Amino acid sequence: MRKSEIFGTCSIAAIVAFATNATAQSGQDAENLNNQQTQLEERLDGEGQNAEDEETKLKQVIVTARRREETLTSVPVAVTAFTIDEIERANLVNLAGIGDIAPNVIISNFRANGGGSIAIRGISSPATALGFEQAVSVSIDGVQTSSGFLAQLGFFDVQQVEVLKGPQALLFGKNSPAGVISLSTAQPTDTFEASLNGSYEFIADEMIVDGVVSGPITDKLSARLALRGRHMKGWLYNDARPIADNPFIAGPDEGLPGAHDSRVGDEEFIGRVTLAYEPTENIDLNLKVTHNRARNDGGGLASQNIGPCVDNQPRVYGVADPYGECEPDDRLTNGDTFPAAAHPAGPADGQATGELDATLAVLQGSVDLGSFAITSITGYSGLDTYTFGSFDQTTLAQVVVLEDDVHRALSQEIRLETQFDGPLNFMAGGYYQSKYIKTNFAIKLNDAFYNPATDLYYSVLQYGSIDGDTVSVFAQGLYDITDHIELAAGARWTREEKVLKDFIYYGNPSAAFQAGNRFDDTFKDENVSPEVTLSWRPTSEMTVFAAYRTGYKSGGYNLTSPIQANTTIGDIDFGSEKAEGFEIGAKGFLLDGRLFFDTNAYAYTFSDLQVNAYDPARIAYTVSNAAEIEQKGVEFQANFDATDNLRLTGNIAYNHNRFTDFEGQCYSYTFPAGDTTSPAPPNCSFIPGTRTLQQDFKDRAPARSPDWTGKFGAVYTRRIGPGLELELHSDAIYSDSYYAAETAAPSTFQEEFWRLNAGINLISSDRGWSIGLSGRNLTDEYYLLFASDRTGGVSAPLTVGEQRGVVSRGRQIVLQAGYQF
Repeated sequence: MRKSEIFGTCSIAAIVAFATNATAQSGQDAENLNNQQTQLEERLDGEGQNAEDEETKLKQVIVTARRREETLTSVPVAVTAFTIDEIERANLVNLAGIGDIAPNVIISNFRANGGGSIAIRGISSPATALGFEQAVSVSIDGVQTSSGFLAQLGFFDVQQVEVLKGPQALLFGKNSPAGVISLSTAQPTDTFEASLNGSYEFIADEMIVDGVVSGPITDKLSARLALRGRHMKGWLYNDARPIADNPFIAGPDEGLPGAHDSRVGDEEFIGRVTLAYEPTENIDLNLKVTHNRARNDGGGLASQNIGPCVDNQPRVYGVADPYGECEPDDRLTNGDTFPAAAHPAGPADGQATGELDATLAVLQGSVDLGSFAITSITGYSGLDTYTFGSFDQTTLAQVVVLEDDVHRALSQEIRLETQFDGPLNFMAGGYYQSKYIKTNFAIKLNDAFYNPATDLYYSVLQYGSIDGDTVSVFAQGLYDITDHIELAAGARWTREEKVLKDFIYYGNPSAAFQAGNRFDDTFKDENVSPEVTLSWRPTSEMTVFAAYRTGYKSGGYNLTSPIQANTTIGDIDFGSEKAEGFEIGAKGFLLDGRLFFDTNAYAYTFSDLQVNAYDPARIAYTVSNAAEIEQKGVEFQANFDATDNLRLTGNIAYNHNRFTDFEGQCYSYTFPAGDTTSPAPPNCSFIPGTRTLQQDFKDRAPARSPDWTGKFGAVYTRRIGPGLELELHSDAIYSDSYYAAETAAPSTFQEEFWRLNAGINLISSDRGWSIGLSGRNLTDEYYLLFASDRTGGVSAPLTVGEQRGVVSRGRQIVLQAGYQF
């Protein structure tokens, strides 16, 4: 048993034993426990509430933005919370869907390399590097993770989603300089409940069925079982068709098979078991185990060719795809490769395919001892992903990638929180994580690379792993200067170590790769992230705050950049990223509780931003650290109950991110052989004394960073008959323009756009059944979520290389129905 497993197992047992002993010794009786509960409620809701104040309090959402339960009104953090009703209206099926409902959030699903990209306030990490951790941390039932592959995971039976904006290192740890997305799944109920829900999306032929059974097993043990099955035929259409003659092989050949399916589909099954155990009145134990099994048509079909293309036809090494086109839309071409045993570990039929199997287990224990409380969270995550298929986004299917990745992480956190009657309280804790990533990565550059001596087509077979350990301790003190003013201050110390093993197992002699090029390296770093917040609560329904916050994102290595003869450790390693700055905000209720508002202004500096760009000449990604980004912004959101039946919502944000000093890589561009006179393409220049292109990003925004975003909506409910309610809802979401690629290639420029959503629901008054029809993205916008230079896309001389892009899902029309027993 590893040391982290022993630590995680013993921690719960120690807490329970300590709590039982302490309870017996202290002689606390039921009256004292009730007093402690009353004090907690008073801290959350304020004292001296009258009947009208109580009605207002019930409207407030409880959040855990400071790792403790507080009302949305009182927490001094910029947070947007989505309740279960809002999640169900949006018909969210995965983490990426949060980007559809939350302004200033962009999430892409890449299905390979880094798995995906998550951006908050325009700060993100690329999806094209396995080993990059995202700048946005995702907390699932209290367990932190920062893998981009989370964008692929299914998403259901969720009680609440919180989007915390800005650096959150103190309480959420490393890899959260841009923010945190916190998901809380549903808990077992005190009484027996069961529900069955289904939906059908017409355009993609997508069917989802959810089932939940929940209730007590004994007077101390309750359970919840939640299951989901989802099958989608596909909203993307694959126009690749067979080609009789393979232009990359001389003489007789089998040709190219085209696509095995005209639509890009996927399916998944998710199951979650939750057990809640209360052996005594002051001890809670909670175990959640979730397993996700997903199958799809391969990572190559997660993106499409977006140009620029000569005659609107994508090309691979100059050969045109007769069936392709170069526009962000619902059509792509991605051919299968011909059947051959020469693809190691690939399917014998050569068809593109993808697999994802994920398990997340969370064991949480808490003990309330009156004056203080102890919480332990043990988390395990296992993620296995496999993808095979063409990654040149054409019918020609020449750049074939096989990627087989393993992710394992085990973490343990213990927190101690005081609950004193006096003005001073604190929280302190420790955190340990053991993490392991392994990849088997194979690339075939084209069919002409066949090596008869090995019977392999692959140019490179790469094996790599990163074994990491993280240790951190943190503490935060809260001091009530007066009854209305609170000072919170704390810091987190983190030590990070990552061990890299990366090498070539086989190299094709006809390529510029060398067998035996190997790296064994170790990354070590330490960081201290302080935070100070001053809060003023003039009433129980109003909070004004000012904060100094810092963030930290650890460095490491890129595992999915092929090692070549001239590769150095500097091509694949990168340093840590840091953030610091200030934020002020105000939130609360006005107009007798009918209007809730939340506004903030912020200014942060992000230094050593981790960036990744594809170099088509070297057929490799180059990772580095940008110098600095200055961020300034203002956000405002509000909910207004215009009448008893009508709620209006609004959210608008101005976010100004700009590089202060960064010389980065230019996008792919082709010069004729021996050309020494042609000028550099737009926004790029030559490194002095060379013909190598570079790009000055000073005063330019980073990728996926629109200046303006907004969301405006309304929900109307009305009783229309005995036992029947009508609900109408709609919202409009706006995004300013941005570049989807780190290199700011011209074709990756996303113009400003609007998305419109609307729906109608009929609900029984006792909430026993419901039926609804909703439309998502009714404007049918196919906007870019992520983009990069495309392998094999170097085209005609003096033209920009072709780009690949992850495109948003278009219009959705969803019929939903549910019944609760």
